[in-house]
Order: sequence, then C-alpha cells, then structure tokens
Amino acid sequence: MFFTANEIYDLLIKEKITSSQGTISFDFLGISVDINAKDAIGHLFQEWLAAWMRSKKIKFRTLKNTQEFPDFLLDEISDQKSLLEVKTFDCNRSANFDVANFEAYCRSLLFSPYRLDTDYLIFAYELIDSKFSINNLWLKKIWEITGASQDYPVKCQVKQNVIYNIRPISWYSSRAKFSPFNNKYDFVEALSQTLRKYPKTSIDNTEWLDLFKQSYFEHTGESL
Repeated sequence: MFFTANEIYDLLIKEKITSSQGTISFDFLGISVDINAKDAIGHLFQEWLAAWMRSKKIKFRTLKNTQEFPDFLLDEISDQKSLLEVKTFDCNRSANFDVANFEAYCRSLLFSPYRLDTDYLIFAYELIDSKFSINNLWLKKIWEITGASQDYPVKCQVKQNVIYNIRPISWYSSRAKFSPFNNKYDFVEALSQTLRKYPKTSIDNTEWLDLFKQSYFEHTGESL
C-alpha cells in the first residue's frame, strides 16, 4: 500500500534507524571493497531507501528520468501531491546539500506550484572506517530548512556573484545565526525578494509573487 511521508518517517524511527550500523561496499570480479568516500552516499542511500520501502511493502513511484524532481511519488495516481525528496549530509559538518537550483526552482513554481508542499526526508549520517550509521533524521517542508543569509533573503550557493542553488540553514542548531522561515508564505516572499535583488533576475520577476499566488490557488484551492 502507499504510505504518507509521515508514516514512512514513523516506521524508520520505529525500526531504530538511528541506532543501527552497516557498511558500504562495492563487489566486482570477486573483489569486495569497503567504501569510505562520501561523495556518492546520497545516491547510494536513496537506492537503499527504495529497497527498504519495497521490503516493507510500501508502494511508491518514480519518474522515468530518475534525475528529475521528485525522488519519490507516494500517491498511486497523482504526480502533484505526496512528493518526497531525500537528502543526506555528514553529521559532523553543517548541512550543505543542494535543496534546488535557484532559478529553475523559481520558474517551476509558476507552473508546478504544488512543489512548494513537497516533503523532505533528511538523514544525517556518519561514515568512519567504513562503518556507516544514521545519526539523526527529520521530515521537513522546504520553508522549515531554509532561511536568510547575509547576502540574500534566501540562503543560496553564490560563486563569483552568481547564484546557483538554494542551500539549507542549520535548522537543527540553537546556535544558528539565521532561523528557518515561519511558514510557506514567508519562504516564497523571500524567494521573490531574492529574485528582485539578484541582478540577473531583477528586471523580469517584478510580478513573480503575484503570479505564483495565482497559480498556487488555481492548482491547490488554497490562498497564500
């Protein structure tokens, strides 16, 4: 049967995922190698999660192009609700994963505003001497893991004054300088302010927020 994101999260907690340990290895031509590199963990863990859900008889769907958003569709029919994204980061470092490409995400919200309500299942892992464990996990909405920065109303990865990706803040830390947004409207309003402040997008996006609110209401029946 199809589970909600909350049910999947609850089952992972019940299975004591944060008190289990395993290894990541690669086996080929009779040679098995334990993996200590962290750069591929996100993709590997997503594959594990899919296998885990199958073992629990949890149904899900994926898009034909597995590189497209979202990682999992948790509704039997609709591609516009029960969307699940999976993110991982090293628990010994700050969360630094890419939430989404900034410009592409802003464009997509005008045509697919339901993406705003996607669930993010986030795993903080530790990998030491080939021993892999999950230190913590969260189920969040995008406005609960993002916030402002010194440069823009929404924290982004910026290189040589070019914005690339939306990045999370340290939502889990009481010592974080910036707090998460209070609600979805504060988040999209900050996106709009960032679009207007960023020189590349400032001219063409003066009405972005109004267009998004209209599209969101048409798709969901909910006003922002």
